[in-house]
Amino acid sequence: MKTIKRTLVLLLSLVLASNICIFTVSAKSKSYTWNIDKNGTLYINGSGIINENEESYDEDGIPWFGVRSKIKKVVVGNGITEIGNYAFWDCANLESIEIPASVTYIGVFNFLLDTNLKRINVDGNNKHYSSVDGVLFSKDKKSIIKYPNKKQNTYSIPNTVTNISSYAFRDDTNLEYISLPKNVTSVDYGAFIDCPNLIKVTLPRELTDIASDAFGYLFRMGGNVSVNGFKIYGYKGTAAETYAKNNSFKFVALSNNLPTPSISSLKNTTGGIKLAWKKVDGVYGYRLYQKTSNSWKRIKDTTATSFTDSAVSANQTKTYTIRCINKNGKTISGYNSKGWSKKYTPVAPTISKLENTAGGIKLTWNKITGVYGYRVYAKTSSGWKKLKDTTATNLTDSIVSANQTKTYTIRCIDKNGKTVSGFNSKGWSKKYTATTPKITKLTNTSKGVSVTWNKIAGVYGYRLYQKTSNGWKRIKDTTATSFTDSAVSANQTKIYTIRCIDKNGKTVSGFNSKGWSKKYTATTPKITKLTNTSKGVSVTWNKIAGAYGYRLYRKYDGGSWTKVKDTTSTSFTDSGAKKGKKVTYTVRCIDRKGKTVSGFNSKGWSITRK
Repeated sequence: MKTIKRTLVLLLSLVLASNICIFTVSAKSKSYTWNIDKNGTLYINGSGIINENEESYDEDGIPWFGVRSKIKKVVVGNGITEIGNYAFWDCANLESIEIPASVTYIGVFNFLLDTNLKRINVDGNNKHYSSVDGVLFSKDKKSIIKYPNKKQNTYSIPNTVTNISSYAFRDDTNLEYISLPKNVTSVDYGAFIDCPNLIKVTLPRELTDIASDAFGYLFRMGGNVSVNGFKIYGYKGTAAETYAKNNSFKFVALSNNLPTPSISSLKNTTGGIKLAWKKVDGVYGYRLYQKTSNSWKRIKDTTATSFTDSAVSANQTKTYTIRCINKNGKTISGYNSKGWSKKYTPVAPTISKLENTAGGIKLTWNKITGVYGYRVYAKTSSGWKKLKDTTATNLTDSIVSANQTKTYTIRCIDKNGKTVSGFNSKGWSKKYTATTPKITKLTNTSKGVSVTWNKIAGVYGYRLYQKTSNGWKRIKDTTATSFTDSAVSANQTKIYTIRCIDKNGKTVSGFNSKGWSKKYTATTPKITKLTNTSKGVSVTWNKIAGAYGYRLYRKYDGGSWTKVKDTTSTSFTDSGAKKGKKVTYTVRCIDRKGKTVSGFNSKGWSITRK
């Protein structure tokens, strides 16, 4: 037979089958039935495992003699879960196999001596195997399980494949040369065994795992023998050289000289100087250098083709160069000794957010690498006016007025306050709308409910409301941020809200429509003065807002509290106090019906009656 030399991309030559016998045979095993029709198609139906079938097979397998040589096609029924190691081997005229979704295991010796095999098709729902154009793969297509020897003359291994399984290309008598692509990182035992005409292989740097007898051997019962004249082409220091040395094969070293990588782009960005370079085929990664006064200094090892150098300063010029490295970090290419230079000019900052807040308009901008700080400007009728220098990336402008539109821009500065970047001459604009004030505290006091709220920038004052059955009623306009509502009644719940106003009393903000609630509980009165008079003991206390009146109590040492008087006044002279005795008083609030509506001081205040 005339051989055809081919390159892998796998280059394979195929032999056509002939003289197929036509007959019908059927049989039954323990768990499945098989039948060969007149066209030589073997149908297997049932469940379980198709047993391994060696020469001493039992009744559970496919017969070794007679029948196997007549099989042209195998159709495995859905329900079969495993195909044993020797179930289909030595089917000399077998051209195709159909594998269902149910199969979870396929033995490695199934396709030995199947010299006419052209296609292996797998049901798309199978969770363990897949097929592409008749080639058997693992489900994830990372491993070639079996390449049919009679499939086609030329084959390119897909870039998804990282592994070639044991016996994947066994018995390909026409295979003379393979060149594995760099995506293949491992080759299993005997993957290319019994390929007698395969005398040359080229292996990539990326191939790191080569199992025993993967290349260059012929199977023999007494021990495998090497193929005469077998050579391995590869790179020094790689698995290819180690395999050749361990198996006494001739190793031909390929040149390690790779093209010197070129920096194709240098750009100023917000993050620094961004470098980009073209990909160099066949390398693991790149080492980037910057020039110093002494020599080249390594900056970064990377597998990418771009890098942003953030270690920059405004108006600094930096020079870079680059070279290729392997997985071990060893340099494997030359480099441009002059390098490529770029002056770092900070890009103009961009205001990314303008927000109305209680404190004014809040500006936020992006950080620029290599600068000390930023200068914020506000636009006036005369031009841009400096608002603030800051090292932060946000600022709140409190110099605002309700419904005023302000325009801002920003640029970078150095430590001396010198500008080191451009700026957006149009700027960014925002209409300041006063935010809705929030009542932050509601407190019961002797004078009523104390209402406190947050200050809002750019407004003249505030309008306080209380809720009525008819809606919101204005209580007070004020420029302060607190107010005490004295128009209260004991145990009354009041609801308040607030909004901003301008000098003309026009509202310039929204308001909280639900408001904030507070139940007014009269505070405990305090006796402020006790005096002996000719008429008795004069008792004075503070006025409590929202109370109708007060109840005065007295007691003597060892005694209990006794009501002295109910009054709407804030003082009373007790003529009934005993002379020469220490008398103690306390007081609490009452409503119109005489019901107490506040607490009282249980210790009271004391005086000796004269």
